[in-house]
Amino acid sequence: MALTGWLLANGTRRAPLRMLLAAAGIAFPVAILAGTLLYVDVAVHSMTRIALKPVQVEMRALATSLQVDVSSLARKLDAVPGVGRVDRFAAADVLVSTPGVRKTATARLYAVDPDYLSHHPWVHVSGQPSRGALLNDNLRQSLGLAPGAQVSVALPGSAAPVMSVGVTGTVDLRQADTWLAVPSGDVQGDLAIVPRAILVDFATFQRQVLPALVAKLGAGTPVLNPGLSDLPPVEVEAQITIDHASYPSDPGRALAWSARLQRRLEAQAPGELVVADDAAEVLLQARDDATNAKILFLLLGLPGALVAAALGLAAQSALAAAHRREDALLRLRGATESQLVWATAAQAAVAGLLGVVLGLVVAAFSVGAAIGNQVWPDVPAGRLAVTVLFCVLAAAAVVAVRIRRLVRAGRTPDIVLQRTGLERGWLPAWRRAKLDLVALGVGIAILGVSALSGSLRHAPVEGTALSLYFYVLLAPVALWLGLTLFVVRGLLAILEHQSRPDRVAQLGSWRSAGLRWLARRPARAAVALVLGALAVAFGTEVIAFVDTYQSAKRAEVRAEFGADLRLTPTSETATALPSLGPDVVASTPVRSVPARVGTDRKSIMALDPVSYRNALSVAPQIMAGQGIDALNRTPLGVLIAPEIVTVFAVGPGDTLPVVIFPDDSKRSRTINLRIVGVFRSLPPTRPITELAISTASIPAAALPQPDTFLVRLRPGSSPPAVAARLRDGPVGRDFTVSTVRDAQFAEQRSLTALNLGALGRLEAIAAAIVAGVGVALLGAFLVLERRRELAVLRSIGASTTRLLTGPLEEGAFAVLGSVIIGVPVGLGLSAISVSVLGLFFTDPPRLLAVSATGLIAFIALVVAAAMVGFGAALMSAVRARPASVLREP
Repeated sequence: MALTGWLLANGTRRAPLRMLLAAAGIAFPVAILAGTLLYVDVAVHSMTRIALKPVQVEMRALATSLQVDVSSLARKLDAVPGVGRVDRFAAADVLVSTPGVRKTATARLYAVDPDYLSHHPWVHVSGQPSRGALLNDNLRQSLGLAPGAQVSVALPGSAAPVMSVGVTGTVDLRQADTWLAVPSGDVQGDLAIVPRAILVDFATFQRQVLPALVAKLGAGTPVLNPGLSDLPPVEVEAQITIDHASYPSDPGRALAWSARLQRRLEAQAPGELVVADDAAEVLLQARDDATNAKILFLLLGLPGALVAAALGLAAQSALAAAHRREDALLRLRGATESQLVWATAAQAAVAGLLGVVLGLVVAAFSVGAAIGNQVWPDVPAGRLAVTVLFCVLAAAAVVAVRIRRLVRAGRTPDIVLQRTGLERGWLPAWRRAKLDLVALGVGIAILGVSALSGSLRHAPVEGTALSLYFYVLLAPVALWLGLTLFVVRGLLAILEHQSRPDRVAQLGSWRSAGLRWLARRPARAAVALVLGALAVAFGTEVIAFVDTYQSAKRAEVRAEFGADLRLTPTSETATALPSLGPDVVASTPVRSVPARVGTDRKSIMALDPVSYRNALSVAPQIMAGQGIDALNRTPLGVLIAPEIVTVFAVGPGDTLPVVIFPDDSKRSRTINLRIVGVFRSLPPTRPITELAISTASIPAAALPQPDTFLVRLRPGSSPPAVAARLRDGPVGRDFTVSTVRDAQFAEQRSLTALNLGALGRLEAIAAAIVAGVGVALLGAFLVLERRRELAVLRSIGASTTRLLTGPLEEGAFAVLGSVIIGVPVGLGLSAISVSVLGLFFTDPPRLLAVSATGLIAFIALVVAAAMVGFGAALMSAVRARPASVLREP
């Protein structure tokens, strides 16, 4: 061991550049792998924040009976760590009337404390419930109330009013999903449409309404029914806001933490409350998205790490001659084979350790620069440890291969290597083992099985996991290697055929001499070509995938919005659409009709087929059957989403019974809809709808007011400019005017919200550097192997131009060949990779969307890196003095 340490220290001191080169060969693949893993960790740990952003109330503590003291319960829950605030909330079905008038309307009474509204801006009010009652527009219109009127509130089935209160303002619950959601049971979270609502102060409810409910129902009467598919007649609860900073950043850990908190909250009052976790569903989806993102990113970055590792091993070949000479000298001095092996292993281990450290540092700074901040605060220590472990394992694998190659090189006599260098052709291990054909066969087999099983035709089914399609993403990796090597095999076969002795013509120029040398001794140029082509294919695939992903994100937002502009009425009552000016060519109303299919609550989009088709900026996607025009031709026709097909086992031509307005006794009815088609995307896709019908299918008296108007502008018009003009005019008084830039959709999946641009730039730059360094290695080997030849030619009077003709031809062969082979291969493979985007996007890309500017910049970077590295190597050969080179042993 002492001898090994001495050899290691002495070798490092005498040849530090050799150790640095060995460490760089390890650092390169480690940097790419670590950069991908760190970027994945940063992206994944933003998913919890993205997932929780649209959640209005994280948890709801539902009282199991009316005798539960919700005020005392709220104080207990507020003391639990992680709880941000607790608000008292109550709701009940009531009858509202005007004293002295025989007009009564059913309504849903809500009760909250005054400060509730300041913390939950999605409840829009004018006035304060502490001063009286706030009514929604539909209830005011039903009773014909004037401002300042008095209303009486009674319980269903009871004639005596429980309270009389003055009307002091209005309330709009169209965005209050938490208030409208079924709080528990099998259909928890399904939205019930409340046509008429009244809001009062919680103290008023507790003082006047709750005693009447207790007297009517009994204090011990259970108010929760797990099998209920509607809003319960009475709700008394504490709504719990959880501090988002308390959730672990990893979605999987956040889901587990939320479940533990739910149990801890229920333990504060056993038997008195049931805690509903409204954040669990979005966290579950975020956890699946995190798993999908890890698989997707790793499979995208894996080729880069592999080709970087191959580059590192190729760079080690430059050390073989020096290592062989040192081993020979040590053998002459009495060193044993085991001592030489230990010395080689120690040098490789130290180089590997330095390479891991250097690669991790480069990866951390690169990712930090790409995302705009340091990665350490955003990634937990456990994930950093996993990243370091993977990098150490990858480095260990490269070091093991390097040790084996160096030991074999040390045992191979120089005369054998010299004879090998003079032999015609090149037959590396991958050609002998037919690795290209094997990889091609594996990739084609995966795609064939996937096509036959239907895995390449993805439907947007909720909860679909990319892990189920993992093998589909393995196909591009296998084809990336197989196609590139197969093309290089064919190119080498052509060169060998053209350079056969019976086909060789007399040399007429230095250029023809250089080409003949390349054809007969293609080893170094072919290695550079393979590395360059693999790197260019990898970079092209990443660029194409990222560009297509970003294009899919933009298309998704356009489909969610549906048109150039949206006009949303500010009131729930009927509002006529005024003149919109010459810039508007079409508009259409879109209505949301509450419905129930079986026991599931659904939202039906009711539209006018003629004006709808003219107002859209994004065409619908129909998967089966007919499209929008069929709604105009078929009475009671309906278009359905794939989820309806899956859950209810129906399809085009079938009849689907639907209950519309299930929460409004006056308008509720059952209609038998005939399915005319299945849509994948039917703009606007937000809010989510699973059925679409014509407005003619609903009686005119029952037709609800439009929720929004879609507006299409004249070509060349600027949506922001037109929107600003409409906001300043009469339209702005009654409508909210929005463009696609203003849209914020709460239901956006965290996986579709990722920014892959930074990762794409990092990996494209890494690929360009790999390709450039690969060609630079070719130049370095040419200098090492042909320095005597170049010195002899220089001594007999050859000019610099003639000296460099052959090397430049080989460099051009490697660079141009890398681009010509790599770009088509990368584009073809990215066409396969983007097929998985259909799992996450409602409007998936049909073709690649590649930025020509980005691809050209990548190719230019590859060429520039190759020219710099190759040029530097050749300049060192030109500057060498022939006499000193010829005197070398």
